[in-house]
Amino acid sequence: MTVPGDITTVATTYGAILLGTCFGCALTGVVFVQCILYYKLYPGDYAWTKFLVFVVWALDLTHTILIIVTSWQSVITGFNKPQDMDLIPPALGLSVAVTAAVTFLVHCFFANRIRKLMKNWYIALPVIILAFCRLLAACCSTSEIIRLKHYSLFIRPYPAWIFTTGVTLSASVEIIITTTMIIFLGSRKTGFANMNHIINSLVLYTLETGSVTSIVTVASLICWLIMRHNLIFLGMHFAIAKLYANSLLATLNTRKRLRIDRMYSSEREHTGGLAAGLPYTGVNKSLVSVRSH
Repeated sequence: MTVPGDITTVATTYGAILLGTCFGCALTGVVFVQCILYYKLYPGDYAWTKFLVFVVWALDLTHTILIIVTSWQSVITGFNKPQDMDLIPPALGLSVAVTAAVTFLVHCFFANRIRKLMKNWYIALPVIILAFCRLLAACCSTSEIIRLKHYSLFIRPYPAWIFTTGVTLSASVEIIITTTMIIFLGSRKTGFANMNHIINSLVLYTLETGSVTSIVTVASLICWLIMRHNLIFLGMHFAIAKLYANSLLATLNTRKRLRIDRMYSSEREHTGGLAAGLPYTGVNKSLVSVRSH
């Protein structure tokens, strides 16, 4: 099907939006479950951490509503109207800003963790500055999307470079955070096998959570750079906010298990491995209710 503008096929426009929305809604369900687990498992966390979780959840829910509205206006309202395939629903522009807001909050959270672990601002401060620049670029993209109202106008050199800059910064910050955490954790290895096992688990977990968000963000950027005449990049972009929210919540929710593993390893080292074959029942519940760092 040929339509006015640069958007030419139903499969790569409506199909990409619809699939992206379905996947995004599924991830929203995961975010909700993780929020319930967080408030249940960590009632003693700092108030600011609880507030951060609530804000991220609220933004994620808002993002889900916006992409559903986008899909409805594109697929249902625009049904059998090929001339409208080039129109950008206003909700789509707003979803870009919400995605950037979630990304910014999560990046600041991990930058703060890096600051506390390394006890300086040498890496954390540049990460926060880059994350803020990404937020500004996304807000500019949102304003241009709402102003131009057509995909064929938005993919022109300006303002396309603004969107490119924002997504590039997002991927770069995520890679910096993941690399920094892996290098730092690797440098903390000791001569104790059990402790090294926990550190290796942390490195693997950091790599897994960081690589998922990085891969999807980079994939969205590549599709945007080489296939601007379709909306495959947008379907992937719908998932970015949800993946960042899940990354934050997964990091918070695994603390208790990691603390128990650490206590178990410490007990094994003190007993010379004699407790390896015994069930572990010596955890004090008051010790595993740890505040977020």
